[in-house]
Amino acid sequence: MWLYSCSEPESPKTIAWAYTFAYKKILQLPLPLMEKPHVVIFPLSMGIGHFLPAAELAKRLCHFHGFSITLIISKWMWTSQQHAVLERLASSALDIRFAEIPHITVDEDEQNMKIDTRISKFVQKAKPHIEDVLQSLRSSSLISAFITDICCTELLDVTAKLKMPAYLFVTSSAAFVCFLLHLPKLVSEIKLSFKDADYEVEISGLPSIPTRDLPSPVQDMSDSSFKWVIYHASRLKEVSGVLINTFAELEEEAIMALTTLATPSIYPIGPLICKGSDTPDESRCLKWLDEQPPSSVLFVSFGSAGVLSREQITDLAIGLEASGHRFLWVLRGYKSEDFSFLETDISQLLPEGFESRTWDRGLVLPNWAPQVRILSHPSTGGFLSHCGWNSTLESVCHGVPMIAWPLFAEQRMNKVILVKQIKVAIDLKMDNNGFVKREEVERAVRELMEGEEGRKAREKMKELKGKAKMAVMEGGSTIKATARVAADLSASIWNVK
Repeated sequence: MWLYSCSEPESPKTIAWAYTFAYKKILQLPLPLMEKPHVVIFPLSMGIGHFLPAAELAKRLCHFHGFSITLIISKWMWTSQQHAVLERLASSALDIRFAEIPHITVDEDEQNMKIDTRISKFVQKAKPHIEDVLQSLRSSSLISAFITDICCTELLDVTAKLKMPAYLFVTSSAAFVCFLLHLPKLVSEIKLSFKDADYEVEISGLPSIPTRDLPSPVQDMSDSSFKWVIYHASRLKEVSGVLINTFAELEEEAIMALTTLATPSIYPIGPLICKGSDTPDESRCLKWLDEQPPSSVLFVSFGSAGVLSREQITDLAIGLEASGHRFLWVLRGYKSEDFSFLETDISQLLPEGFESRTWDRGLVLPNWAPQVRILSHPSTGGFLSHCGWNSTLESVCHGVPMIAWPLFAEQRMNKVILVKQIKVAIDLKMDNNGFVKREEVERAVRELMEGEEGRKAREKMKELKGKAKMAVMEGGSTIKATARVAADLSASIWNVK
């Protein structure tokens, strides 16, 4: 496997320590301080989408660059998938330790807040606990740097107080970082909410983006989520660097635009994706894929948090059936208050008779499937996706073209990038409420699997798959960016007072 993985390392030796020695020589610092650089990472605990890339980052810094890592863990909105990732990290031979902060309680008035606001409120409450952990760790060893999620910029108050170098980790795209850096200026120029506007936003490094396709938390200026995103964007320039889960060849224009701005150092260190692990459901769907012709199956999944209404499930099902193409569909029930998925018999969600009519060319799985292994399977020929960035990277790394069906967060903006700039996805026509009719589902599936637009997207994905592979090989862009951040993290220990 050519992707970075804890279980299957195939990377050239790091040059990070060579950089460290160079810094020592230049600064004429004593060699006895050549202990392992120690980095503390506080990943966002909400859902697997932010947590898993952070775990992969920790593994990469340890295995390939000789770092000691402390992961600060909060089990707020914790899932079984995150627990499994944590267990694998704990059982590895890597120098990764864990510090769990006390449970954060959610006030009654926070229950109905949008998730962006809930996250920010959580970080506010977690701040003193994070400071206690950092103070305790610092009493026993030097800390090179602190890395946290883009949604946790409140913690920059703590690192500033402790005079500790701070870095942000962005689990989304370089295009999203461009957007955040331009957001304060965009907001200053408008008099109404983006949801009420009707024009295209021009941002350096990005294609023109309709206001309706800007990230959902900034659509309504009166919403608290809007204020929090502005707050996080305004603090971007306070950090020593921004690590982004992307690679240079995938987002050339956005990364070039970032390097021309007066920003912190930018490190495109992706793709940070995980191979996954065996589960009871895995053998069933992979065995089914083994029986299908090459590149014949459309994989349908809306990520770890995406759910559809009953009405939308019906139109999606009828559209898939009418297309005549094979499909593997991950269908989730409704979300509970803690964002886990309720156990629901999928036959209750599907149109009557759907499973019996499509039994010979379709498979519907409840709640979860081994996405990376499905995308890497030779029978998979397309991916109907919510355009979450983790799923996008997994699709790119395995050369699978997409149908773009965004739901929330920055997914609509990702769709614009994938359709208009990178050109690896088929667009879906939605009404003003985001509903996709069955006829549009049928059209998009046929276009991706058998049409000219689908052929072009498939060729472009094949090209990007090769570039992604080269990025993590010796001399590749990701290897260089990761070595650069490792060197900077190692050197930053000398600035810690």
